[in-house]
Amino acid sequence: MRRQRDPGERGQAAIELVGVVFVVVLVSLLAVQGITVAQTASITQEAARNGARALSQGQDWRAVVQRHVPDGLEMKRMRGDVERGDAQVRVTVSAPLGLAGLEITDVSVTRTATFPVPQPRGTED
Repeated sequence: MRRQRDPGERGQAAIELVGVVFVVVLVSLLAVQGITVAQTASITQEAARNGARALSQGQDWRAVVQRHVPDGLEMKRMRGDVERGDAQVRVTVSAPLGLAGLEITDVSVTRTATFPVPQPRGTED
């Protein structure tokens, strides 16, 4: 036996479907943005670590850092210092958040890495 529908309930399923689709799309977009931020943090950490390693070995650390930051991410700042036997590189990268062609905001991620500078042989205390 089929249930009789109240005339006020007509179209209710369609309205509920629109609401569910909206929520699913919104959650998916937020998940993608979260993954973008996490990946940017990982890339920034790797660039800082490899830059610090290059600086500790006397190489061109700026080129190493630039090489590890892909297109689509903007290098905001990078700083390298050798102090008290440690090479330290600090990198700030900016990632756009939004959809393709529609940038809503930028998220900046800063990471620092330190490597010991190798002592020349025969100079240990």
